[in-house]
Amino acid sequence: MNPLVLSLDTPDITLENAGGKGTNLNRLIGAGFPTPPGFVVTTAAYRAFVHANGLNDRIVALARATRADAPDSFESASQSIRQLFDKSPIPDDIAQPILRAYTHLQTPIPSPFPVAVRSSATAEDLPDASFAGQQETYLNVRDETALMTAVKRCWSSLWTGRAIAYRARQGIAPGAVSLAVVVQQMIPARAAGILFTVNPVTGQRGEVVINAAWGLGEAIVAGQVTPDTVVVDKATLKVKQIEIGDKAVMTTPAHSGTAEVAVEASQRAQAALTPEHAAELARLGVAIESHFGGPQDIEWAIADDKVFILQSRPVTTLPAPTPIPGDDAWPPSDENWPANDFDLWTQADVGERWPEPVTPLTWSTWHVMMNENLGGYYRNYVAAPWLETAQWARRRYGRIYFNEGAMTRLMGDEFGMPASTMTAGFGGQDTRAETRMGWKWGLILSRLPMFMRMTAGINRDIGEYEQRFPQIEAWVDEFMARDLGATTDRALWDEGRTLWWSRAMDNMTLHASVTGASLTNLPMLASMAARATGDKEIVYTLITGLTGVIQAEIVPALRQMAQTAQASGLSAMILDGDPKSALAQLRATPSAQPFLQLLDAFLRRHGHRAVLEAEWLYPRWRESPELVVEMIAGYLRAGDTHQSEPPEAAQVRQREAATAQVEKRLDPISRSLFFRPMLKRVQHIVRMRDNGQHYLVKLALPLRHIYAVLGERWAARGRRSPSGGWLEQPEDFFFLIVPEIEAVLAAGDPSAACLDLRQLVAERRKAYRYWFGVAAPEVLRADGTPFVGAGLVGADPRVGPLPGNILSGVAASAGKVSGTARILASPREASRLHPGDVLVTRATDPGWTPAFSLISSLVLEVGGQLSHGAIVAREYGLPAVVNVPDATRRIRDGQTVTVDGTAGRVYLEGN
Repeated sequence: MNPLVLSLDTPDITLENAGGKGTNLNRLIGAGFPTPPGFVVTTAAYRAFVHANGLNDRIVALARATRADAPDSFESASQSIRQLFDKSPIPDDIAQPILRAYTHLQTPIPSPFPVAVRSSATAEDLPDASFAGQQETYLNVRDETALMTAVKRCWSSLWTGRAIAYRARQGIAPGAVSLAVVVQQMIPARAAGILFTVNPVTGQRGEVVINAAWGLGEAIVAGQVTPDTVVVDKATLKVKQIEIGDKAVMTTPAHSGTAEVAVEASQRAQAALTPEHAAELARLGVAIESHFGGPQDIEWAIADDKVFILQSRPVTTLPAPTPIPGDDAWPPSDENWPANDFDLWTQADVGERWPEPVTPLTWSTWHVMMNENLGGYYRNYVAAPWLETAQWARRRYGRIYFNEGAMTRLMGDEFGMPASTMTAGFGGQDTRAETRMGWKWGLILSRLPMFMRMTAGINRDIGEYEQRFPQIEAWVDEFMARDLGATTDRALWDEGRTLWWSRAMDNMTLHASVTGASLTNLPMLASMAARATGDKEIVYTLITGLTGVIQAEIVPALRQMAQTAQASGLSAMILDGDPKSALAQLRATPSAQPFLQLLDAFLRRHGHRAVLEAEWLYPRWRESPELVVEMIAGYLRAGDTHQSEPPEAAQVRQREAATAQVEKRLDPISRSLFFRPMLKRVQHIVRMRDNGQHYLVKLALPLRHIYAVLGERWAARGRRSPSGGWLEQPEDFFFLIVPEIEAVLAAGDPSAACLDLRQLVAERRKAYRYWFGVAAPEVLRADGTPFVGAGLVGADPRVGPLPGNILSGVAASAGKVSGTARILASPREASRLHPGDVLVTRATDPGWTPAFSLISSLVLEVGGQLSHGAIVAREYGLPAVVNVPDATRRIRDGQTVTVDGTAGRVYLEGN
């Protein structure tokens, strides 16, 4: 029989019986590294427990019932499976070997023996299927009862919703997994942390990076503390760089488990590591990397002046390895542009439009729009030679980055304005010391003629753009009503590249004027209101509750459809089965006519919107109306069909009260000549910026639809002639670039153009999928390498380092509320939200808007006070903090957090 328990130092340990963590610890001990002793409750014990309680068939059935298009099904299955574990006893023939091993575990610490109990999955810690952090750990377990409880909880953690979904994506069958549990002497650490044998941000192989904090290492793992960061040269073991974190809390052993306690003020700013300990850790890290044959992520602790290695696993997400899988070298290439010393690449503004890696067709069209539009716009007003060579957008780590450094230089050197005029509005990251300057009044005065021309041009553009909105509606509606069946591929493509492209570029220029106006006018209003009231954030209440914001129509319209469906007895039809079938049933049901009329009106008004609508790959609601039916189903499931008072009514009252507060503090001349005109202008600009985006996206609908139609045609030809080089599926069209499409159209077919489209697409899909697994740096230098520095990543330059349980960002929508954090990657996971949850995600676009009626507040990694998330949050009265670095990693799913949208802080609780 397979042993149920094995000592960590036995040669009998394998990946199959001890999991990744147990196997790695066994190899560390065997090689003589200073690793605490312990034992493994093997996968045989897990299987014996499952068999003894008759759980296997029920577990497999529940796991297989989940669906990728129904994210809540993973959580539902998890709850059911974990309840099975909770109710099932551990038989004596399994419990007794575990308790004997615990009793005989040698430790210098007096009884009761404190141990760490950690999950060790058979799919964990593998280079091609990293599973670190999916299961659970229990520290300071001090008696037999607590040990057995911890073991069973580790077993059941194999079936968290996140773990079930992960295995489904990786194609791992639910019946093929099992879990081991490592029980190890717990080190009463004076200091602890994490060591990377390669710089995880820059990919530099010659550096060891150490994170260190006081107490146990869990405070770092849980993101509760800002640790020290020590960079050590591998060759010399000398410290190259050290940044002292504000180690405000530390994890310490409690009577049972652990607790976070405050660190004394005098100790918070002290280095947790001596140079000698840093060198010793680096030496051990280099040796462990050599032993395992690749970069390692190592947990360590120091007690009684001795270094211990607690675990080691492969580093699986490094920036830009060479070669990148598949084809990631498609043009247009960034190498065509010279690097400038002022370049600083961030995801300011563009991050909410493209939070994900982009497809080749998206980049090969949008890069022209962004670089030509922005460069040409500013060259109309500024005769600066550097503008001729400035690149405004580039692709790195599969994603689009914006040249915030160029914008900072433009604002400072040409306009005389501080970078903060852009940073707050668009969520910028450029807080380098050389850019943190004030207003240059002398330069501003010398530029008055230019400002007058620019202001006149902006006012003219804003007025013209608003007048064009009805024309844009008519253009797009006429196109979408056409039958494109008789239009040739060439004619369709030419219409997109000439007529619709030129319309988009022309109106994008007008929208740039709105953006330019917001850059300058909002800070001026903020300054005026702050001087009058002493409240720096009151300006955001002054621009909330505005009438005529088109995005604010989406949630009431969806709620009205849900209410109509419920009143018409259509709820079951919408909730049962998939949305596409439900829509077909609704179309065939006479009693559904009132609902369908509302749906058709919604699609005419908002049907050009979508999830990540700047990415051509994703269908628009008008093209796939079942997506709207799916959103309505979410309202019905949540019971969110009625609301006593629209949220905008409360926002209007707050805006009016704030306006009265400012006016009360101003003298009559300042009030009438300056404040009121400025307030009216800024409110108009804020409304125009969001509504202008609505119409820009609407102008893009014909382009997206042309691409989709061509994709359908080329895939149909591929089905008729699999060897002809045409596409395999319609979505493959978005993995081609403009010159390739034009070559096929010119030649008549792919083979005549010497192109194998299927091979091209297959290779590009590999690279595209790869980038989803790589964490993109927040900030890049001019040469494209990550910029890591105080004030740029994770620090608030206004106040310095913050305690680890406080995250700082940009205050975007006033108010303070506590709730349960839900970490979501995309709107497709919105079914996991419950009323009152705090939405934490990378960025939002209109695809997220339906979720805003459920949540209590919003935390975003990307964005500013004029971003989509900020504007819509203010319209719905939701506290919001945006531009919070690493929020989706530092906040745990299910954690209680307090969002202070007035101060721009997020407080983490319950750790």
